[in-house]
Amino acid sequence: MNYNVLLVDDEYMIVNGLKKIISWEAEGFSIKGTARNAKEALTMMETEAIDLVITDITMPEMTGLEFIEAAQKEAREFEFMILSGYQKFDFLKGGLQLGAINYLMKPVDKVELLKSVKKAKKRLDDRSQQETRNGLYSEILLSQWVNGEIDKDSYEELDRLVNTAEKSEWTVLLIEVNREKKITVIDWLENQLQSLLFTRNLGDKSLIVHIFRGGKYQLNQLLTANPLKANEDDSWLISVGETVGDWEDVPDSYEKANQTLQRYKFYEASGNNVLYSVFSDDFDLSADIINFNKTLMVGDFTTIESTIAEIFAKTQKIGARPEDVRHITFMLFMDIYRRFNHLDEGEYQQVLDDINHSSNADELHDILSTTVTQITREKIAYDYSENVQKVIDKIRSEYTSELTLKCVAQSLHLNVMYLGQLFKKETKKSFSQYLNQYRMKKAQNLLLYTDDNVNEIADKIGFNNSTYFSQIFKKMNDLTPKEFREKYKHHYDSVGEE
Repeated sequence: MNYNVLLVDDEYMIVNGLKKIISWEAEGFSIKGTARNAKEALTMMETEAIDLVITDITMPEMTGLEFIEAAQKEAREFEFMILSGYQKFDFLKGGLQLGAINYLMKPVDKVELLKSVKKAKKRLDDRSQQETRNGLYSEILLSQWVNGEIDKDSYEELDRLVNTAEKSEWTVLLIEVNREKKITVIDWLENQLQSLLFTRNLGDKSLIVHIFRGGKYQLNQLLTANPLKANEDDSWLISVGETVGDWEDVPDSYEKANQTLQRYKFYEASGNNVLYSVFSDDFDLSADIINFNKTLMVGDFTTIESTIAEIFAKTQKIGARPEDVRHITFMLFMDIYRRFNHLDEGEYQQVLDDINHSSNADELHDILSTTVTQITREKIAYDYSENVQKVIDKIRSEYTSELTLKCVAQSLHLNVMYLGQLFKKETKKSFSQYLNQYRMKKAQNLLLYTDDNVNEIADKIGFNNSTYFSQIFKKMNDLTPKEFREKYKHHYDSVGEE
């Protein structure tokens, strides 16, 4: 069979040269199409089955790596190569982490390209039918779930898949293994009746995203039976997110697992192959770490400061190691960064370095306090690209209606994957997260600065059911609307208002 190739580069001569430099048909490929940028490429991938992508790294609005990441989030199984006119380690590292076949320098060397194409062909031939066992739509649905992008239409499908009304605990596991071990892990999970999973290929490795359903005891049993431990090869990792008690909090568990894995790789850590965001049952700060997001949503400076102090006091009380305290500081900082999006890339990297090189809890505490104080004093004004600003303007003007990313993308005549990735890149939140947080900030302001009752406030922010509004408010703020008003009516020092 022939595999379809998509070439993405805004230089005509490069694209034309790639078409002619080797005999694609002889290698089992055909050029399905070309695109000048990520927007065109994602639009084509919506309608065409693409098996191999060769993309330039430097493109306007969205880089080649960001384009690949957007396409991968839609559960699209494809191989890819990166093109660049210059060698840059950050791009090389990023491409390898996402699973690039190769990083090709311009002008492209024929022998190097041919070698990479043969490697891609072998990987594509080796695909197992088991990878599509649940069908593409289920994998897209699970990806949307962990990324906090479930809209009203998708919720009904998710409910049929997992029965969200049934009370359960959830924990996201990120399992990174060599590709040849992927089927072993999938079989292990499915034999344990744990089939909520999807995979991503990362070069010679695979990432399995598994949503575990069950309590901590059952989770420990599952991890104890991990078949990877029996192998001499220890090039595998399992990052365990927080255990949450509601299906809507699964994105939080995923984020914690992802943060833990990022930290492990960022600091080039070593040690145990199973990575815990809260270490063990003896060191259980799950509730504190999950609830910190709710504290940030409340947005009161004094409350955030006191919550951080309480978490550090707990770490001292139980005699946490400096490494453990650094880990917690990293996770709390990442939550602050995602919630308020207040640092540029250089400042962000500097804070991470400061966390890694801090030697005691007081220094780490000061890093977080300084960060929150900076956000409060500066009252940051964000500078977004034109398309992202249009989305934000639409949210602000139409937040009382039933908005979805799909309908917004259609109104702006943009590809939904492209717009979603661009929006998250700049705001650090998915469209759904941003919309819900914006609605809750409107509700907070009405509770603080008007005498409207809860029914009137629910109606003003687009909820036709005040009970449902109160439930959502409680979930996001850890306080009911009435409790929020009583606690902050006479003293509220806002953090991070735009």
